[in-house]
This record gives sequence, C-alpha cells and structure tokens, in this order.
Amino acid sequence: MPSSRYKHTAIIVLAVTLLSIVIGYGAAATTARFRPPTVVVTVNIGQVLSDLTEKADAEAKLQTLITKIENELNARQGKVDEMRESYDDAEDADKEEIGDMLEQLMLEGVSYQRFAEAQIDNEKSLMLRDLYIKIKNAIVSISEENGYDIVLISDVEREIRFAQNSQVSREAQVLEQIGFQRAVYTSSQIDITEQVVTHMNLEWEKHSNR
Repeated sequence: MPSSRYKHTAIIVLAVTLLSIVIGYGAAATTARFRPPTVVVTVNIGQVLSDLTEKADAEAKLQTLITKIENELNARQGKVDEMRESYDDAEDADKEEIGDMLEQLMLEGVSYQRFAEAQIDNEKSLMLRDLYIKIKNAIVSISEENGYDIVLISDVEREIRFAQNSQVSREAQVLEQIGFQRAVYTSSQIDITEQVVTHMNLEWEKHSNR
C-alpha cells in the first residue's frame, strides 16, 4: 500500500535525522570536554606606553620640533615688542602707519601660534596612534607564540580623579570614570605588560641599529 510505504520512509528519515543530531551533539560535547582551558591574560597599555624606548625617541624628536616652534614664537614676539617701542617713540604723524604694521605683526603671530599648536597636536596624535598599532601587533605576535586566547586591557591601577575647573560636576566625572572601568581586579600572575615592553624594546633596538 502506498501510504504505508510513505509512512515507513518518513519514519526512516526522521530516525536518521535524530541520529545525526545525537552524533553531532556528542562530537561537539567531546570536543568541548577535551579542549584546553581558555588562557586569559592582561596588559596595562598605559604602562607599556610609558616604558617604550620608541616612545622616548619619538618624544625627543617631537621636542626638537617644539623647541623650533618656541624659538620662532619668541622671535615674532621680539619683533612685536620692537614695533611697540617704535610706536611709543614715533611722532604722531607716523603712529598710524606703525600701528598698522604692529597690528599686522600681532595677527601673524596669533595665526602662527594656532598653526603651531595644531601641528604639535597632530604630531602627538600620529605618534600615539602608530605606537598603539604596534602594541596591538606585538600583543598578537606574543599571544600566538605563547598560546594566549584572550588579552584584556587592565586598568585596575587607574585612580578615580576629577578636574577642579571642569564644567561637568564632580559626581558626573566620577560616575563616568567608573562606567569606563574595564577590570576591577587582575592577578599579577597573568599580566604580560613587561613581556610586551621587552618584546617591543628589543624589536625597536634591532630597527634602530640597522
């Protein structure tokens, strides 16, 4: 009878499906049971940054730029001071012309200062961005070499502080910092900060000696 044959076939298909599910679940459970425990470590990014030789070298180069800018600002201020003295000593007939020149020098000085501040800020941001990318790459390399599964950023040593002159209330500042806290406690036994610093400083030393 056709209907009986169809029912028999459906039962066989259902049984095969259930058997596949059971076998698949058993295999997954076996894999999970024998998989090594997940290895979790932590790293203090701020500490890494402060201890990097590359950062110190980059800041030294940046200081050279800052000194150059400061010298230029001082030179411009000297010209303004000289022009101001000329204005004070000038005859009334010459004051208007000297006053215009003085105003022009002051405007140029303000414009240069804004440009210089933007340039310094840009250089600092690029330096930190590049260092952070290198830190991430170093952490990936160290993790793959040592079998670390997860690397968390530790900030347990960061203190809760508030700015005295901020327009935001102190309560709001504290709550915001608490909200950004990533870890409350991490064991020193799983901290790889020094490992990252050593790895990166050795790599930078090799690069510098080329």
